[in-house]
Amino acid sequence: MSDLKQYLLELEEMLLLKRKSDFERLLADDFKEFGSSGEVFTKQDQLDAFEGDVHKRMTKYHLSNFDMKPLADKVALVTFLVFNEGTEQYSYRSSIWKDIEGQWQMVFHQGTITNTASS
Repeated sequence: MSDLKQYLLELEEMLLLKRKSDFERLLADDFKEFGSSGEVFTKQDQLDAFEGDVHKRMTKYHLSNFDMKPLADKVALVTFLVFNEGTEQYSYRSSIWKDIEGQWQMVFHQGTITNTASS
């Protein structure tokens, strides 16, 4: 696995732990998410969710089938499958990461619920 691919995998795994400090650091200021619920979220929406305990930090997530494709210099698309133990659901995930002033940050994320365990 390439160094960048491994690094972005580690960043995605950090975000699955649902720590506010990771969200503050790893989500770009202009971050946008199309959630599996059909809702659209910004970085501030994600941070505000911690105040209301919307992020269930005790839920375990299992990430698999991770892949990365460079889109441009210092921009990469990652795709993977997540199993959420709390809801017992699988979702396909995609994120666009960008090196912003030496720090890789997520600029876009999308989750799509699926009934399958393969991708």
